[in-house]
Parts: sequence; C-alpha cells; structure tokens
Amino acid sequence: MNTKSTILFFSFLLLGVALSAQSWKKLSSQADALFEEGQYAEAAKLYEQAWQKKSKKKELIYKAGEAYYLMRDYPNSAKAYANVKADLDDFPLAGLYYARALKQEGNYDEAIREFRAYLDSYTGEERGILENIIRVEIEGAEIGKIAAANAPEDVELIHLGAGINTIENEFGPKPDAEGGLYYSSTVGGTARIFQSQMIGESWSKGELPSNFPLIDKGQFANACLSPDGQRLYFTICEEGEYGNLSTRCEIYYTSNTGGTWSQPVRLPDDINAPGVTSTHPFITQQNNTEYLFFSSNREDGAGRGGMDIWYSTRSLRNPGSNFSRPANLGPVINTNGDEITPYYRIEDRKLYFASNNHPSIGGFDIFVAEGANATWTPVVNMGLPYNSSADDYHYVENQKGGFFSSNRVVQGEKLRTVDDDLFQFINTAPSGSQYYSGTVLDVSNGEPINFYTVILYEITNDGPAIQVDNQAVQNGSEGFRFEVLASRDYQLRIDAPGFTPGTQNFNTYNGGNDIFAQAIMLEPFDPNPPSVDDLNNNTTISDNTSTTDGTAGNTTISEPVVDNTTTTDNTTPSNFNPPPVGEMYLTQGVGPYDKEEYRTNATQYEGTYYKIQVVALKRYNQSDSRYASLLDLGDIETEYLTQKGLYRVLLSAFLSASEAKSAQQTAQANGFNNAFVVKYIDGQRHGMVILR
Repeated sequence: MNTKSTILFFSFLLLGVALSAQSWKKLSSQADALFEEGQYAEAAKLYEQAWQKKSKKKELIYKAGEAYYLMRDYPNSAKAYANVKADLDDFPLAGLYYARALKQEGNYDEAIREFRAYLDSYTGEERGILENIIRVEIEGAEIGKIAAANAPEDVELIHLGAGINTIENEFGPKPDAEGGLYYSSTVGGTARIFQSQMIGESWSKGELPSNFPLIDKGQFANACLSPDGQRLYFTICEEGEYGNLSTRCEIYYTSNTGGTWSQPVRLPDDINAPGVTSTHPFITQQNNTEYLFFSSNREDGAGRGGMDIWYSTRSLRNPGSNFSRPANLGPVINTNGDEITPYYRIEDRKLYFASNNHPSIGGFDIFVAEGANATWTPVVNMGLPYNSSADDYHYVENQKGGFFSSNRVVQGEKLRTVDDDLFQFINTAPSGSQYYSGTVLDVSNGEPINFYTVILYEITNDGPAIQVDNQAVQNGSEGFRFEVLASRDYQLRIDAPGFTPGTQNFNTYNGGNDIFAQAIMLEPFDPNPPSVDDLNNNTTISDNTSTTDGTAGNTTISEPVVDNTTTTDNTTPSNFNPPPVGEMYLTQGVGPYDKEEYRTNATQYEGTYYKIQVVALKRYNQSDSRYASLLDLGDIETEYLTQKGLYRVLLSAFLSASEAKSAQQTAQANGFNNAFVVKYIDGQRHGMVILR
C-alpha cells in the first residue's frame, strides 16, 4: 500500500470511529443541517446511524427514508420506510411513501398491494384525497406491469457516452440545426449549459457554447434555440446547489449577432412572475408568431397546483415585441401535481411533457396529447422505452428520433438512480418503398387531363439523365404514381395530346414513404390565350414581367381555372364571422375542383385575397431550411387535409394579384417550381388561379 493510500485508509477509519463515538443526538443534529443544505445522501446515512443508536426514535428512520427518496435511492428509501409504514398515528403518510418507493424500484405487484393496504388502514380526514392519489398510482403500476409487452420493437435506445454523461445530473437536451446538442449539467455542483457534437459515432466532450455570455451570478440551464436561430432561451436560477424544481429559476434569452451571443435579457414579469419559478422554456414558430411553452408554479387564477405548463406568444413582425400574458394549458394537461419539460410539435399539434400526477409507471413519465390552447385530446403515457420505473422527462425529437433525460439504471453502465443522464432514441423501422404521386391538370380550366404519358428520369452528377420508368395515364383523376429511391434527384416529363409538354423536378432527400406532388399544369396549344381583368378591380395590371412572346411589357392577369367569378365589393358580408385569430378551425374549399376539408389557424380576411401554395407533403417541418428563402415574402401557413393526411404549405396573404404573381415567381425561382396561386374570398378557399 503506497503512502497516499495508507493516509486515506486511516483517515476513513478514524472518521468511522469518530462517527460511531458520537451520540444519536449529535448525529441527528448533523443530519438535520445536511438535510437543510440539500445534502441528502450524507443526511440519510447519519439519520440511519442515529436510529441504530436510538431505535425508539422512529422519526430518525422516517427522516432517513425521506432523504433517500429525495436523492432518488428508491431501494434504501423503501427499506427505511418499511420500519414505520404501519405507524399511522405518528407517520400517517409513511405507508404511501413506502408503496411509491416500491413502485419506483419497478416492484409493481408489491407496490399495488401496499397501496391498497395503506388505503384500507387509513381513516384520517384526507382519505378522499388519498383515494384519488392511490387510484392514479395503482393505474400507473398496472400500466407498468404490461409496459414491456407493449413496447415498440423498432426503437433503439442509446445511453449517451462519457463525453456527455457524468456522475452528476445531465438534462434538458435540445438538438440544434447542425446536428449538435445543447444540454445542461450540474458537473462541479453548478448547473450550466453545454454543447456537444457528433464525431463519427460518438458525442464529443461537452463544452460551454462558443461566444456565450458570461453569467456571473446564478446558475444557467435548460437551453432552447429558436427555430430561426436568432435567440437562445434558457433559465438563470438561484446560486448554490441546483435542486431541480426546488431551485427558483427565471427565463432569459440571448440574441445571436454575427455568431456572438448578446448579454442575457430577462423576460418581463408577465413571464417571470415575482416569487415563483418559470423554467423549461420551449420555443416554436409559425405564421410570423413565436410560441413560448414553459413550466411554472405561478397561480394567476388558473394554476392547477404544483408546476403547470403555460404558453405565451409574440409577433415576429416586430423584433422588439414582448410575449403576451401566459395562458394555462388547462385541466387535461395540468394536474395538482407537477407538469414540466414541454415540447410542442406545432406541425401536428402534439404536446410532449412530463408529469408525476398522470398515471405513470415510475415517478415522472413522458406523456403526449394533441391540441392547442386549452383544448386537448386525452393524455397518453408514452410507455417503454421512453418511460421507466424511475423519472423520465425532457423529451425532444430530431429527424432520426430524439432525446430525453432519465435517472434509470442501465445495466453495466449506470448502476444507481441518484443522477440524471441523457438518452437518445432512434427509430429503426424500415422506411419501406417510397412513392411519388401527383396529377396533371389543364391550365385553362383546372380539370384533370384524361390521357397523357409520364416519363421518370433520375438526374445524376456525372452523366445525362437516366430514364427509370414511364406510365400511360388514361384516367386523369387517378393521377400517376412512381416508386422511387431515397436520397435521389428526379425529373418528370409529361406529354399530352394538344398540350405543351411539361417537366417537374423533385428529390427524395427529406421525403417520407409517400411524397405528393403539386398539381402539374399543362398549357393547351393556343397562341392567343384569353386574358381577363384584374380580379379585384377589373383593370389591367401593369408589371415588368415577360409576355408570352418573350418581350417585356404590360401583361394581364387571367384566371382560367377554378372560379370565373370576380368581385369588386370588398365589404364584409352579413354572414362573415371569422374565428378568433390563432385558433384552429375546420373548413373546406368551395371551388368545383377544390372541396377538400382541412384544418388551419390562418387568419380569415374579408374580401378577395391570394395565397401561394408552395408544396404539399405528408409531414411538415417548419424548421426545414428550404423555407428560409420564403420568409421575406409573407407568412408561412399550413392547411392540414383531414382525409388525405397531407399538409399544404402556403405563403399568405396577398391583397392584389400583382403581389401574388410576384411572390409566386420568387418562390418558383427559389426551388418551388410548382408553386401556384390560390384565391380566397372572405376566408374561403376557391382554388387555384392562373395570373398572366
């Protein structure tokens, strides 16, 4: 034994002798002080030692059980509570805590028995409240018993390596657009934000984000980058030991200017109410509106108790605008327990969050519900592998799957539940065949062309386009459909008797199993196509575009497709009653070839106006870099086709035909070759129009 080891050995030996020589009172006093400081592990051991010296003082072992539970050492907590669970007079809740510790060990059958036995023996005034609590606990334990049988087989779970995870707490993962990962860690005893990159098949050692502002007071954690990359929202919390929900935090943001982050700006009191905690910010954006979801124990007359999830909005049209007064997500989401770590997928209106008071298979579980504002579908437990008998939260997705944090045990890697680590989940289900389908329409009337041929070419970088398939279509309403390969560039050529041939380029880099093309418009052979007056004021629109013969000059706007009516009256009709701005509503098109039912939250304007439909797809990702070139043209909105399960992506709104035509041309020049104009009257979609 070397000199250093010898010194350490005798130091620990002397410490043990010193502790054993202390009276139970001194041990208890030391444990109380450590408990107040949040040093639960040390406090629990001293409480146990004091109880071993004075076993009649059952409050000592009760306090040990409490300290073990707070440090999330469930087996030792259960052992401690077992000594006092039957003493309802002095420790009326010990039986409940004992059953909970068993449940979080994953010992579901015994936990259910103990929950029931405790309720049978409890006769206090709070029995009605406890009945509801225990009902939820037993329901969660029953879910836990069958969770393994219901777990998906196509999800791979990865415990992130030592570059990220430590013996301290790692939590709050948020992937960035470049494939990196923001997360928080209490390594060193202080919560801070770190950033890691995937290098090969491993994550790099986490480092503080480059050019991040100096936070000289307090702790900072729970970073979330806005989809446009302009702001990083995070929390600054009280100084000292980070205690998760027991540490008071407020939400701040820092702005990105030239790659450098500004000094933090505290969000106003509407968000950071004095004396309460506001934390776990999640940011998403849609239609020039930024949405902030966060967790807070504020009341505001709507709080349900504990931590609730709230949301607030601000306009992106005005860079200096503040967030609105927060609204509570309501009783379907929020309970009298704690709801935390929201993640809202705005394209399909799904909210993922963690709760310890919905039926869980552990303590905190991850749940999902669909909706908006305070209207939600029933909450669903995500089950294995996202949840465990331990605590699971901070769920967030990326293109391959996503991340969450958990204090679960990982065989051979993580042996205890006393700290949180980061986990990655990867969807491994085979993607199956991909298909590209669409329709071909007559530009003069918007009707399907009944007979045409379509040739599919693959475009390569090192040679001419290669023909890979062709189809002869005789029923235009059914359209065409090709099986395609992932991560390829393609071109379609369409030939129809009596029409000018057309082409359409597309790729399969980001598509799902089914990719739906925009309608392909073919021009009839007509050297002098008719023109009509401007749809709004019956006058010819003059702009500097090219005429059909290629010369520059005045052109006219025609509408040869869905609707031949025009309007000159932009007053509000008596039956014009749009829904409140920002709320989802269900409606449908009214044009002869555009009667699909869809769901949207787009603002409904009076009179005639236009939108540019740029694409239709199975899954919409507003953070897709393809849409960046459109942001200066107008608001990006979606219309979800309820029958087909498709998202129309549109630019809105244009009050004149000339503005719409210009926006259409710009969208086409930026890669959306088949962008077309859609007319709306008093909020109703009348279908595609052709503006000449």
